Amino acid sequence: MTMQQEFNPRQLVEKFLTTYRASGEYLREPIEQLAELASSENPEILKAATGAIFASLVEALADSFEPSAVLLYNRLFAQLIQYCRKTTRGQAIDEALTQYGLTNESDFITRAEQLRYVRRFQRSEAAKQQVKVIIVLSRVTIGADVAINGVVVNRLRREFPGAKIVLIGNAKAIELFGGNARIQFAEIKYQRAGTLTERLLSWLDVRASVEDCLKGLSKEEYLIVDPDSRLTQLGLLPLSRAEKFNPDEHRKAQIVDDYFFFPSRELGNRTAHSLSELTSVWLNAVFGGDERIYPEIYLRATDCESGGRLVKALRGSSKRPIIAINFGVGENPAKRISDEFEQQVVVNLLQRGAKIILDKGAGEDELKRADAIIQEAQHITFDNRKVSVIEFDEEKLNRFTDKKPFAADVLVWRGRIGVLAALIGESDLYIGYDSAGQHIAAALNVACVDVFAGYTSERMLARWQPTGKAASRVVAVDTLNQAIDSPQVLTDVLQAADALLKDKW
Repeated sequence: MTMQQEFNPRQLVEKFLTTYRASGEYLREPIEQLAELASSENPEILKAATGAIFASLVEALADSFEPSAVLLYNRLFAQLIQYCRKTTRGQAIDEALTQYGLTNESDFITRAEQLRYVRRFQRSEAAKQQVKVIIVLSRVTIGADVAINGVVVNRLRREFPGAKIVLIGNAKAIELFGGNARIQFAEIKYQRAGTLTERLLSWLDVRASVEDCLKGLSKEEYLIVDPDSRLTQLGLLPLSRAEKFNPDEHRKAQIVDDYFFFPSRELGNRTAHSLSELTSVWLNAVFGGDERIYPEIYLRATDCESGGRLVKALRGSSKRPIIAINFGVGENPAKRISDEFEQQVVVNLLQRGAKIILDKGAGEDELKRADAIIQEAQHITFDNRKVSVIEFDEEKLNRFTDKKPFAADVLVWRGRIGVLAALIGESDLYIGYDSAGQHIAAALNVACVDVFAGYTSERMLARWQPTGKAASRVVAVDTLNQAIDSPQVLTDVLQAADALLKDKW
């Protein structure tokens, strides 16, 4: 019997975590076996092992927001990197890491420990003016980019008014930040569903992109800001052009002054601050001051114009509030309440007099659930008539030129995130699960109701709460310790909507 036949990836994770939590003992064998399974030629085994590593191990540690979990992550992921770099597919990774002087697990751990401490930007005012380019790494997920990088970019624009800011990430980031001329983009296709080795290989693409952005610049003329990004596997993979690892020197000295890392999983570990708030605190510690910076996004003019036209046509002369809704969960079903809950939220809001913008989401499951909501909505009446629904996609939007109101109670959108964000920005309220939508609403100063289920710790709940200048309400649903009471959650959501819309009903 081979190792791949004998071991179940999730059982290996459970064995590792149970032992560590009980005694503090670090079991190398389960991590080594996981790395082997994640390098399998068998697609089913490879997929199961990769899922266990990232969903059951890496994300579980990250979501705890505990300093001890950061130390454990650094140790186990250093072991995974060492395994992968020795494989045939990992040869290029090994060569690149060797150039940085990172040759063994101890090197990674020693270097990572330095990143856990916040460093002050210590250049003189004159030297500060020399900075021409600032690279900001994407957090990969949309919600995190808005909640964290929305704060980072906002502060950097003010701190370095003469510098160009380059956001390295996926195409969706362009839609959310592309409306500001000072922000440029370098697209990286990080595979969130990729294998362990594929995710590590994407670091080489990021490294090449960084080099391309900094071509011709001296080390005084650029900065790299890493907001605890998956692109560097939470800081374990280096990007600084100035860095050359020496373990003896690093026990005493800080790494380099061109790379700044936001320790998002442990900063403020005794507080209940959101990640947006902690990002602002961190930036003050790095650059000085005590300014409260909120997340901002910068939508492109064409998307703003499209969203504005649609909402104007939906609103007409009516004084009915417009509520944007998205029930997407980013392929994490633990964040959902139920089909009936989603349908009843829309039905009840329509019966109370609201007009609805419903985002259909992405993927077959979300589309089916959205269709069920639409069908249920069309069965009810408002103002002695049947509720009417109008659907738009990119093609229909491009043909839409009539600026007159259309007779509809529900506008259904299926298309790009940039237009969805513009629709949210024109709404009176946003309602959704813990995903990107509530962070977009907060960044656009739109009140929101965040239905937060599936959280694994109270700190995770606190960290991911939406943060902005507009009011928000979090409806927490503790699905780990109790069964979901859908009627009660519905009542809580409607009461929160009432409170936020009290002057608009």
